Amino acid sequence: MSKTIEEKKIHEKNIVKEVSFVEKELLLNSLTQQELLKTTTDLNRTIQELTKTLKLLEEHEYLTLHKNKWKLIGYNIFLGMLFAIGTVFGLVLLSWLTLHFFRDSAMLTQIVQNQLKVRQFDIGEMREKVKNELSTPHADTSGSGKNWSGLK
Repeated sequence: MSKTIEEKKIHEKNIVKEVSFVEKELLLNSLTQQELLKTTTDLNRTIQELTKTLKLLEEHEYLTLHKNKWKLIGYNIFLGMLFAIGTVFGLVLLSWLTLHFFRDSAMLTQIVQNQLKVRQFDIGEMREKVKNELSTPHADTSGSGKNWSGLK
């Protein structure tokens, strides 16, 4: 009789083990299914958003503009002309602003004078030297007898 009681206990333990194993597997399967359901829901939401975006892009002017090659050529020529006009206008404006900023600038005049002093270059002295050279006659070295220094 003790053997049968022990066998029953062992058998009950085995049954409990099997039941717990089955329940564990069922629980794991249930959790896996829940995660798969969440993933599927997220994928469906993402697909719906992508579908909306694609519909919006199909209606976009860029795609309709580039279906015709002549529209594409005209569009690019127009953009090129606008870029060229903008560049020229910008350079003219920049040049004008630079000219008017530096024309009467005391600071720029001071910088130029300092640089001329450092290099020991006097514009007034150079002007006088050039005038003197132009006004004095030079000996004719060409042998033609003509004096070119008198011409102004």
